[in-house]
Formats: sequence, structure tokens, C-alpha cells
Amino acid sequence: MRQWKGRQVILYHGNNGHTQKVRGTIEKWDDTHKCVILGPKMLSIPFEIITYITMLPPGRERRSRQPAKLNSIGYVMSVPLQFDNAILFQSAVTVWKEDQLIAYNAKLTSHTDYDVVLDDGQTLSKEDHLFVVRSLRGEL
Repeated sequence: MRQWKGRQVILYHGNNGHTQKVRGTIEKWDDTHKCVILGPKMLSIPFEIITYITMLPPGRERRSRQPAKLNSIGYVMSVPLQFDNAILFQSAVTVWKEDQLIAYNAKLTSHTDYDVVLDDGQTLSKEDHLFVVRSLRGEL
């Protein structure tokens, strides 16, 4: 049954008259633990409850997700929660003072109601500067 390894399948399993179907990729056929490991959630399904396995029909395979990359659209931060999230998620922030670029792809380390501290130690006022955050799109 190792020919199923790496294949995207629909696996039917159950007992006592109840059958469930699970869709995924067979990651491992484990003879020692007598189970199949089904990804992407790494479900362990014992051999004795598997009723049958079918290949996914053509065109129904799971497509690989896009890798994470910075979104080209930026958002002007104005609410304290946006600053908190930029710090928490280590988002790339661009800082402007009028039409002059102060910092590009900077990370925020802390902020108060009036000031923001960048990862290089600069302390900038929220009133005099514009903070633009870019979000990540895709899967990490």
C-alpha cells in the first residue's frame, strides 16, 4: 500500500456503521503503529477502521498556497491597537515626515500615546510623523 504515499486522497474510515471521509495527503504509511498519517493536519488513522481509499479526481487536488510576502498596499496607523499589532507581529513599517522618508521596513519596539520607538532606538512623535504598515499576504 506504499504506492499511496504522497498522493492526495479521500480516505473513508469508521466503525459501528458510521463512515467518515477525510481528504488529504498520505504522509506516512506506518506499519509499526498500524496507522496512516494524513496531512496537512497530520491525522493518525488506524488501519483497522479504514474502509477504503480513493484518489482525488483530477483538478480537485489541493493547490500549494502562496508563500508569504509583503503586500504592496500600506495602511496609515492611527489607532493604538494598530501600533500594538505592528509590534506584536513585527510588521514592516515605513515612517514619513511630510514628504521625507525617515525609515523604511522598520520594526516598532514600543509606543505611547505620543511617541513610537523603532528597533534602531529612534523615538519619533506620532503627531509629526506618518506610520505606514504593510501586511503579509499568503502562508508563512
